[in-house]
Amino acid sequence: MPVQVDADERRRHIAEAALRLVVANGLAAVTFRKVAVEARLNVGSVRHYFADHESLVVAAVTEAGDRMGKRLARRPAPAVQGGEAAKRHLLAVLEELVPLDDEKHREAIVLMEVIAASRTNPAFEPVTRQMAADLHTVLVEALTAIEVAAPEQEAVRLAALISGLSLDAVTPHGAVDRATIRAVLHQHVATLGPGRSAAIDG
Repeated sequence: MPVQVDADERRRHIAEAALRLVVANGLAAVTFRKVAVEARLNVGSVRHYFADHESLVVAAVTEAGDRMGKRLARRPAPAVQGGEAAKRHLLAVLEELVPLDDEKHREAIVLMEVIAASRTNPAFEPVTRQMAADLHTVLVEALTAIEVAAPEQEAVRLAALISGLSLDAVTPHGAVDRATIRAVLHQHVATLGPGRSAAIDG
């Protein structure tokens, strides 16, 4: 009997291989041959599921995003708005989105590589825009629970903070360590509360 292959599982397996290659050597390393070797498959099997280099890269960044989404799903928002519980929830959400452990560090590398590449390669624009929109939604929800004055505006500020910390953590640009990332997030969340926002008016 022919072996039955779970198509979704095989695609995920290939995406994980592509993700590892991006982390190790950047987007240029994601070729059919190298992905096949990393996934321990033949090139034909990889081509069966992915049409080109761009689709492999999109699969890798989508895998990173899915991992983040699963972690966030395990952190439901508190039932009652306001108070310290809501601030702790926001902090927990933020700590899932920045490179505070090895897995999140790898995810951040993939995200930064694809975001940078999307500037010149339109194939990466849809996935990066969707991830930005998803992030904004998650942040607005958590900020609304805290009852900040302008959750939409504060979500933009927090997204920029996350991006900056992540960039400095995974590149020689800043080489920010994990303790500093955590301290900055704690300090920022401490400034938020009902009717307040750390965002600058004007």
